[in-house]
Amino acid sequence: MENSIKKEFEQFLRQPDENIDLAEGALMVARMEYPDLDVNSYLDRIHSLADEIRNRLPENPNAGDTLTQLNRTLFDELGYEGNSEHYYDPKNSFLNDVLERKLGIPISLSILYIELGKELGLPLAGVAFPGHFLVKLEIDDGAIVLDPYFGGISLSEDDLEDRLQEFYGDKLKKSHFYGLLATSSNKDIIVRVLRNLRNLYMQNENWAKALPMADYIVSLDSDKSDALKARGAIYNELECYQAALNDFQAYLKTSPNDKAAQYIRARIMELADICRHIS
Repeated sequence: MENSIKKEFEQFLRQPDENIDLAEGALMVARMEYPDLDVNSYLDRIHSLADEIRNRLPENPNAGDTLTQLNRTLFDELGYEGNSEHYYDPKNSFLNDVLERKLGIPISLSILYIELGKELGLPLAGVAFPGHFLVKLEIDDGAIVLDPYFGGISLSEDDLEDRLQEFYGDKLKKSHFYGLLATSSNKDIIVRVLRNLRNLYMQNENWAKALPMADYIVSLDSDKSDALKARGAIYNELECYQAALNDFQAYLKTSPNDKAAQYIRARIMELADICRHIS
């Protein structure tokens, strides 16, 4: 990404959270893959899609009417769906590709869902549920939890407990229920998109594409420990040994007792030796 685009994106995410437009932020992430992407044209497509749904609503619709029509139009008629066949395709994380292909993963479909809801007067919010991003609509006596990856279905408490059990297995603890449906900030949602892409590229050993994602996460994420450790590993694979050494040393300062600390200390010694020979 060119420096001007990088600077623009960083400034965008440093706004007050209520000023961060999720769709715009997700499309700015996509500019890392598509530098010439016309962000405004895709924002216009989302506005048009919201207008299409709005025009099908009854006069003075309530939240139930709007949710029903949103799901019917987006999933039943237009065919947006979770890409279960190729879940780990990076295109599932780029909002422009989601709009073109009508395929996505939980977080990208949730971003589209939240933005459409906002335009339709529904104050939807993101939920960083373990292993699978969700959306909620707060109501007087609680919240309606929705899953855009599976057609906007509403999830009961039993459904959520079953998903927790599936995610944690025998390690499930009562503490895992604490803050389960807390609202994710707009910035955190965008950083999660970046983290998903970073991890995906790392798994595919595409270190050159993983690095810019890692750079942003280090500068933006509150969890510096994980961000530094991951970027250090990427630098290490790219044979940028001094940069890897710097990140691993910074990681140890933030998390000296982390379970990976012993391995990192050993790698620091190796990297220090390599850097001495190089210099």
